[in-house]
Amino acid sequence: KSSALSSTSTTKVTTTVEVIPEENTQLSGLYKSGPMYCTQCEATGFRRITYYPDRPDNMAVFERVRIEADKENYPVLLGNGNLMESGDLEDGRHYSVWSDPFPKPSYLFCIVAGNLGSIRDTYQTTSGRNVQLEIFSEKENVGKLDYAMESLKRSMKWDEDKF
Repeated sequence: KSSALSSTSTTKVTTTVEVIPEENTQLSGLYKSGPMYCTQCEATGFRRITYYPDRPDNMAVFERVRIEADKENYPVLLGNGNLMESGDLEDGRHYSVWSDPFPKPSYLFCIVAGNLGSIRDTYQTTSGRNVQLEIFSEKENVGKLDYAMESLKRSMKWDEDKF
């Protein structure tokens, strides 16, 4: 059979969706959990955010994810990948833009907006590059994050040694 689309053509599909995370009680997709907004996309939660063929073999680069929220209630805005920009907006709001350059299935997509605490550290790669590390949690649990940071650093070393 022949296709109406040429194999060399590019097609862009644009969708408009309305999501009400406050009413999402399935804890899948984008939802509000206590004082913060979270995503849980595994295994098929991403399709609760937008139309998407979310199969493990469908890899995508999430090159620009913009998160906006009220700065007082949601001072921390997190996403996958690297923080590309952030700033203040009118009416007490702020934003952050994240870029994740590595293809991945949609079930690994993640955003969080909340009033979180964190710990920071650095890791020096075998090539001598210093990598900034930061682990977040609810503020009352920040004192419990040291083991998570040490585990992260050990896993990074293992990954470098193994590969």
